[in-house]
Amino acid sequence: MAMPQNMQQTTDAKAPTSQATMNQTSATIMQRINEISTRVRLCEERINHDRERIRVFDDQILNDKKEISSMISDTSNEIIELRKTIKNIEDTIFHIIKELELTAKKQEISIIEKYVSMMDPTRYVTKEEFNEKMKK
Repeated sequence: MAMPQNMQQTTDAKAPTSQATMNQTSATIMQRINEISTRVRLCEERINHDRERIRVFDDQILNDKKEISSMISDTSNEIIELRKTIKNIEDTIFHIIKELELTAKKQEISIIEKYVSMMDPTRYVTKEEFNEKMKK
């Protein structure tokens, strides 16, 4: 069956238009794929950059943790030494207190002073003085 010439022209005219539309659609799709590909690449770069920053932060945190642990250990050792020193000081103070308890108190000293002043040892004669007076 032969098509009328009018229809053949319409079909022939549609063919190039449809091809052009397909080419245009294909170009649009390719352009969108390229845009999406560029966006994906940028996202991947950002993710990689963020991963690197996170790795650096992790390293810094680990270093800080090591430093803090070291400082805590040093402080703990210093506290132990201070406790030993305080214990030694307490022991020394305890011994000083015990020694002070054995010494004479102010009241006892004043009593002894009264007895000495009553006896007045300057009035007593020494042996040599006694012997000299006896010889005379």
